[in-house]
Amino acid sequence: MNRYLSSAFFVALCLIGTVDPQTNQQQQKPVTEPQYIDSFYSVDPTGKLMELERQNVTTFHTKTRALPGYATVKMLAEFKPGQSSVRLPPDARFLVKGRIPTIDPASRFELRLLKASKSHREILMTQGHGTLLGGSATSKLHEGALPVRFEEYGADSYRITPMQPLAAGEYALGSPGFVTQLFCFGVDR
Repeated sequence: MNRYLSSAFFVALCLIGTVDPQTNQQQQKPVTEPQYIDSFYSVDPTGKLMELERQNVTTFHTKTRALPGYATVKMLAEFKPGQSSVRLPPDARFLVKGRIPTIDPASRFELRLLKASKSHREILMTQGHGTLLGGSATSKLHEGALPVRFEEYGADSYRITPMQPLAAGEYALGSPGFVTQLFCFGVDR
C-alpha cells in the first residue's frame, strides 16, 4: 500500500507542476522565436524556423520610355538572381520578432510579390509621366503588397499568415517603404 501512495503522490506533484495557479490552466511549451528584431523566418507546423534568403538591395535604376510629346519614367530597386534559393509551399507561414503592443503590425511589416525575370527581381518604387505641358509622379511602393493576418506568437513575435494561398512566384517580406533589406523566398506549383 505504501508503494501506491508514493506513486499517487508523484503523479500529483507532476500535475501540480504543469498547472499555473493563477489561471488554473496547463502551461504551454515555450516556442522558438527569431533571435533578432525585424528578422523574418518561415515557420513549419511543428514550430521549426527556416531562414529566408536575405537580400541587401543596393541597385536602383530608371527605365525611360519616350514618345514624341510624352515620356514615362520608372524608378526600380533591382537585385540578383532572378529566383530565390529558398522554396516554400503555397500555405507558408512566417515569423518576425519585434512585437510592440501599441503599434499596428500592418504598418511595420508587409509581404509583397516581386516582378521576376531570369536574371533579376525588381520592385517598382516610383513611376512618372510627362508631356510638353507638365508631368506627375506617383509612389508605387505599396504595389504588389499582399493581405496578411498577424497573430501574437511567443513573447515578442508575430506569426504572419497570407490571407490566400500564395501563387507561384517570387516574394519578399520587409518593412513598407524600406526596400534595402528584404527577406525573400519563392513558391513553385
